[in-house]
Amino acid sequence: MLELRAQLDKGFLPDTAWNGLQSDVPSTGHCAAATAIVWETLGGSLVSANVHGISHWFNRVRIDDQLLDLDLTGDQFGYPAVQIKLAEELYPQTRERSPSELNYETLRRAALLARRVGLLEAAEALENRRQLLQLSPVTCVT
Repeated sequence: MLELRAQLDKGFLPDTAWNGLQSDVPSTGHCAAATAIVWETLGGSLVSANVHGISHWFNRVRIDDQLLDLDLTGDQFGYPAVQIKLAEELYPQTRERSPSELNYETLRRAALLARRVGLLEAAEALENRRQLLQLSPVTCVT
């Protein structure tokens, strides 16, 4: 996990952060994009929790016989950059998220970040998901 985070560190820039956020901590605003990349790379589930009053996305993966929560952007909250704990022990009130909750903008940022750091298979998969969203019909309720 440390290697993946080190790879992502090379690409954390404002154009891949949520709303172009800039901070002294480069991972700030990158949780959903990084989570999407990890999900495409390792599989598992997408999860989120409120951390310091902010919705924060991270991953849940099975390694051997253990279900673990994995956060590669915890340093934006003053925690270690890479955190791994048993599922439900990393942050309180964690909830699973559906891949359909990854919106067009998050997928765009994730694909750009993945491409920038050389994770080309993940970048292509994320771009394909983004294009499918663009092609999906929008239902309007009046």
